[in-house]
Amino acid sequence: MAEKAIPNPTILGVFSAWEDRTMLASIFAQSNWKVRFTRALPQTQTALSKSAAGVVISDACLSDGHCWKELLHEMQGLEDPPLLIVADRLADERLWAEALNLGAYDLLAKLFDAREVLYAVTTACRHSETEHEMTPAREPAMTAKRGSTAEMRASAAVGR
Repeated sequence: MAEKAIPNPTILGVFSAWEDRTMLASIFAQSNWKVRFTRALPQTQTALSKSAAGVVISDACLSDGHCWKELLHEMQGLEDPPLLIVADRLADERLWAEALNLGAYDLLAKLFDAREVLYAVTTACRHSETEHEMTPAREPAMTAKRGSTAEMRASAAVGR
């Protein structure tokens, strides 16, 4: 049985560090996803207004002093906002809980693990596809998404 095509196979990475950009580009090099990169909030806003993305993977702290929360707020104002995956070197439970409670889809630890990144993006795209099928007009996300990679890891850790 053929796998269903992912509706928007474009990923926008918001990272100033060359290492993060290079690692993500190599992770997605053999996939059907197109990866674009920006470094700061204004550049990201421009990129999203010109061309939609299915998923945004962003550093927790942007190079221009903004953070993922401001990016999420800006994205939620879009007609069809992409899902946000936050990335941080110290991806701890506090950041995970805050990110999901404010509306991010998932949290990834840096240095990136290729399997975890691919899994997070795949589940985000499938979640987005399911959400589009279930609702004719999408409301901006205001609460945590169920079924994220970080949530599954936390549930497994506490034996739920």
